[in-house]
Amino acid sequence: NPNGLWMKESGIPFGDWLSPEGETEFGLVATAQWAYDVTLLRQMAHATGRKAEEQKYAAQFEKIRAAFAKAYVHADGFVAGADNGPSKFGDINNPEAKSKGGDTQTGYVLALHMNLVPDNLRAAVAKKLAAKIEANHGLLATGFLGTPYLLEELTKAGYEKLAFDLLLNTRYPSWGYVVEHGGTTTWERWNGDQMKSDPSMNSYNHYAYGAVADWMYRYAAGVDATPLDAGFHTVVLHPQFDARLGHVEFSYPSSYGVIRSAWTATGNNVEWKVTIPANTMGEIGAKEVEKWKLASAGLDGIEKSAAGMKLEAGSYTFTATLK
Repeated sequence: NPNGLWMKESGIPFGDWLSPEGETEFGLVATAQWAYDVTLLRQMAHATGRKAEEQKYAAQFEKIRAAFAKAYVHADGFVAGADNGPSKFGDINNPEAKSKGGDTQTGYVLALHMNLVPDNLRAAVAKKLAAKIEANHGLLATGFLGTPYLLEELTKAGYEKLAFDLLLNTRYPSWGYVVEHGGTTTWERWNGDQMKSDPSMNSYNHYAYGAVADWMYRYAAGVDATPLDAGFHTVVLHPQFDARLGHVEFSYPSSYGVIRSAWTATGNNVEWKVTIPANTMGEIGAKEVEKWKLASAGLDGIEKSAAGMKLEAGSYTFTATLK
């Protein structure tokens, strides 16, 4: 694939499996995954001191990124991702629900998450994604590949309320629909309760949509890692508060000790408690400090700067104000 688009020898085209809006163009999906693989290899080369390999993968990524942008990303932020040809799998991908307008939610999500959008167009692409969701009556329409990153990309672009809207929705398709229709595990199909006549591929304990837990840990609770200082030696904190959720409590037994994040929202006020284990450092970005008007009950162990806050090991209580 010398032109930077993964079109040859790309395997069986399962693509964005069981997306309610129909299939996303397979070349977009495959190329985005290729870029993601190359990104991970670049990070691994950096972490292990392989400078030549790091440069190799960095150059390969830029080639893929440029090819992707040329093929799929328009100057106004539109990502041309809909596959309007006949379904490769008969009726199981709901071909009657083909995406309208030539784009898909998953196309936008993958372009953003795999960093394949020119920096000056990221806001425009995210706005198109949000508009696509709103035009779908405020509902997601992603399948196996778009769903895991959907809420993260909305949150990073400033649409955290929309991310919570999707998390808390109970209409089809949504996680709440699965719960309200008897799901105690996540299903392969968003409407698995309606597809019992097709047991050959209708798993009732399937990981893909359960990937929303990643967003719940890293964004709703706000406990994240960084590849620049892996293993939670630096604990990145960027919680997202929403009064409708009310309360979040999360702990993670890292190799340094337990990391804890717990918040309670009452009206427009939030109290957030954080524990950073010994021999680690916590970081809260300036964006979060400003967005939530974060204030500490005590400044001991907190280093404040234009970049945000750095926390020494210890326990802290913050207050925040909801928009």
